[in-house]
Amino acid sequence: MIDQLRAMAIFQSVAELGSFRGAACKLNLSPSVISHHITQLEDQLGLPLLYRSTRRMSLTDAGRDLLAASQRMTLAAQEGLAAINRRVEQPVGTLTITANASSSERPYADLYAGFARAYPKVQLTLHMSDKNVNLEGSQYDVAIRGRMTDLNDSSYKARKLGSLEFCIFASPDYVRDRPPLKTVDDLADWDRIACPAIPWVGIATTFDGTAPTREPRSLMTCDNYAMARTFVEDGMGFMIETYPIVAEALRDGRLVELLPNVRLRPVDVYAVYPANAPSDSLARLFVDYALAQKWLFGSGGKQA
Repeated sequence: MIDQLRAMAIFQSVAELGSFRGAACKLNLSPSVISHHITQLEDQLGLPLLYRSTRRMSLTDAGRDLLAASQRMTLAAQEGLAAINRRVEQPVGTLTITANASSSERPYADLYAGFARAYPKVQLTLHMSDKNVNLEGSQYDVAIRGRMTDLNDSSYKARKLGSLEFCIFASPDYVRDRPPLKTVDDLADWDRIACPAIPWVGIATTFDGTAPTREPRSLMTCDNYAMARTFVEDGMGFMIETYPIVAEALRDGRLVELLPNVRLRPVDVYAVYPANAPSDSLARLFVDYALAQKWLFGSGGKQA
């Protein structure tokens, strides 16, 4: 396998430079060695990769397919080495991130704290708001967002970090004197604390795509999760948020999960960054770090 990977790298240089001699100069090998590796690779594959003539050289269909695969292999290797180098060299600079307001709560806040501990020379600037900022021309290096329905700009890339499930919750005092719930529509007679101001049908649709037909009264709408959570704990109404943010309070009995057997549609979480961000940039470093946090961004089930 190692010999084949080496031969693929040599083939890639020949294909990209258009000649054996050019590849030989780049790789510091003789043209005869280059030719030997290409011939050996063709023999192993049982297919010609190059059309050769005295005037020009071109790729066969198999050669074009192998070139694309080799370029993906090279890019993956370069990105892997860059990631390791970043760990060794302790990067320096400022990284500006925007995310929704509830990301300032644990366990989500641990993502940023963990990154700061891992890379102490990087200065983090965090912008937490439920207002979707326009990334084009902004000062933000990375945005953490859910459901990429509004990203149509090809100058940005979106990497899926994982999925998180929503949870409906209230205080025990609020629930105590109310009738049992069977469906999401039963919440129409309850009081909703909305944060952020997402339309009810957009947040209360179940996993199978069933949308609610009745809507609860929005007792209060605010753009600050901590404030909304205070209202809920004071027994003023119920709220919907992703499960990890309330898991501890549910275990402790400070909050009660409503409709625990009804699974709401999960939210896909993405890291968005400029498409032209270099593989060794701080933006890519943070995205790679976030992708590794499997404890936080699960497969869609409730993650404690």
